[in-house]
Amino acid sequence: MAASLAGTLPAVSTEPITSTATRGADRGFLARDLIVVSVVALVVRGLAALLVDYPPYTDAAYYTMVADQIVTGHGLTAPVMWSWLEVGSRIPAHPTLPIPSNNHWMPLTSLVAAASMAVAGASYRAAELPFVVLSAALVPFTYLLGWQLWRSRRVAAGASVLALLAGPLLVMYPVVANFAAFGVPGAIALYAATRAVGSPRPEVWLLVSGAAAGVATLARVDGLLLAVAPAAAWALRARERGLARSLLGGTGSAAAYVLVLAPWLARNAAAFGTPFPSAGGNFLWISSYNEQFAIGHQATAASYFAANSPVAIIGSKLGAWVDLVGRTAVLAGGVFVVFFLAGLWLERRNRTLRPFIVYWLVMFAVMGLVFTFHASHGAFYHSAPAWLPFALPMAVASLPSTCNALSRWWSFLGRPQTHRFLLVVGLAGALAVSLVGSAVVLDQWGASHRQDLATAEFLHERGQTDVVVMSDDPAGLWEASGNPGISIPFDPYPVIGRAAHAYGARWLVVNIRPGESSDPLGLWQGGNSVDGEGNPADWLATAPSFEAPGVRVYAIH
Repeated sequence: MAASLAGTLPAVSTEPITSTATRGADRGFLARDLIVVSVVALVVRGLAALLVDYPPYTDAAYYTMVADQIVTGHGLTAPVMWSWLEVGSRIPAHPTLPIPSNNHWMPLTSLVAAASMAVAGASYRAAELPFVVLSAALVPFTYLLGWQLWRSRRVAAGASVLALLAGPLLVMYPVVANFAAFGVPGAIALYAATRAVGSPRPEVWLLVSGAAAGVATLARVDGLLLAVAPAAAWALRARERGLARSLLGGTGSAAAYVLVLAPWLARNAAAFGTPFPSAGGNFLWISSYNEQFAIGHQATAASYFAANSPVAIIGSKLGAWVDLVGRTAVLAGGVFVVFFLAGLWLERRNRTLRPFIVYWLVMFAVMGLVFTFHASHGAFYHSAPAWLPFALPMAVASLPSTCNALSRWWSFLGRPQTHRFLLVVGLAGALAVSLVGSAVVLDQWGASHRQDLATAEFLHERGQTDVVVMSDDPAGLWEASGNPGISIPFDPYPVIGRAAHAYGARWLVVNIRPGESSDPLGLWQGGNSVDGEGNPADWLATAPSFEAPGVRVYAIH
């Protein structure tokens, strides 16, 4: 089968990617298409942004909160502690709020939002504007890649439709989060790496790729993996460029990456005493997603291997990779995941695409192997905007070749009419996947926001907007009420009680999702709750001081 597939794909040119602007026959339709695609993308992203006028989940609330702190003159500080990772996964010797921000999350998203707020006003709508524009720009960029790499208007158009939708990213893209802030520089880093493969001056493109990867890392720490792309391009060109030029290109790319990050690493060293403050065990050596939020014990390599059998470890990694294939299918619009995965094989000898393919395979492997639990809780989706502009046209371009290879078993698949039919039906399916997924996400966001608003109203009525509140989303609650807050550590109840008392927390907010009867820590019954070790939550009131659908507020004593 592999040999059959490989033999049916027309080779993609490994010559330098030439500018379409120099091709008179292409210039007219390409310009028109790009204008149309850009306008449609801006309209769709703008409409999606209008659906949500608040930071809809923890990430967005945190980035917006930090941006607001910057605009109001408080600098890189946070009035809440969204996770105990922010303070080293322990109760500090001198617990206090506010704290220096971005111990765990990177700053670019907040900086971009703050710049927009400084110009357009301190509102969430103003903060959204650059992300609407940046995420819209990825759609014509996808079209352009589809045309430049495959010289097919059908590939470019089909890929741009998939890029416009991208599963639930349809409503996630314009949110104040790192989707677009990572996606744009990440896609540029991959593009520059592919240009370096065929350029007569690859050193320039390697420099651009390294710098863009550095910018992407300022949005997400896994931007470090993007450095694989220029490294792959450098390896392809090193021998022919000679020792001096290859060293210049490689060191220049690496230096550009480091120089972009250097100011942020210096800030971290000054604020936290180390350039990498959140690289500890509770981030890497966890056995479940929620374990990263624990403070009662430190996750280490020793504790990880002691608590998990080899079978359990291997099973968790394999399960993560299976989950990521499913998430790739959602992002690619369903059936196109088959053609994308086939394309990775079919294009394996294509020098131009080698940097992208190597990056994607490394990224996919690391997501499952290292970020086993983070990947399936959003990390994979957040990294996708960087690679989707390549993956989507590859999927559309690989559809005919894959079907032709399979036609020896079912001749119907070898007909050009079938290829067109599958493309149209696949795009219709992608639209359905995106609309359904987006509707589910919007419903979840709305339910959570209503709980925050109800809690905020209670705190306002009680005159309690200046007291510390413990909740599972302190940043979201701060956006709704202005309360300083700390997160609930994922620990036995005595540890949670000590954490609450250390920060002088006055209230505990317990949230449950629709259809659920309890929260993950079992605190829905307040002081009547008993944890898995038999410890009562005796530091909580037994009756809620406030209750609304999906939320209860208990006094802490």
